[in-house]
Amino acid sequence: MKSIISINKFFLIVAILFFTACGSDSDDPITVTPPVSTTIAGDYSGTWDSTTPTASFFGVDVSARLTSNAQETRLSGPFFISPNLEPCCGATNDGRIVIELDGNTITSFTYTDAIPGCTGNFSGTGEIISTGALVIDFTGTDCDGEHTGELVLTKK
Repeated sequence: MKSIISINKFFLIVAILFFTACGSDSDDPITVTPPVSTTIAGDYSGTWDSTTPTASFFGVDVSARLTSNAQETRLSGPFFISPNLEPCCGATNDGRIVIELDGNTITSFTYTDAIPGCTGNFSGTGEIISTGALVIDFTGTDCDGEHTGELVLTKK
């Protein structure tokens, strides 16, 4: 009787091991998806579109290196009139931007233009759209006159 119980235990253990060792019929490797970064700080590139009474600027490549406060309610950093975080005109950057946020709403945007011979100040508001792009409507003045336009920045 003892050998029948031992044989039954043996088959029970083998059956448990067999069923737990089988996972799926697929030989595909398991892919682990890395966590998505939710921080809004980082390097951005995009376009500047604006008009003045005497000129139009459409599709101007721009970029920015933005840091945020701990609450991610403020972004700030250097701004560049180029797509690759390089200044257009010989300085270390082409100015500085500051963006105040309330959720996905850009409640305040300021750009202090530091381009030699063409300094200026710009301000506006906007939103973070579903793709994560910062879309800002702005006005301001520099050596080209009064600007009205839109800035779109997408995280690289």
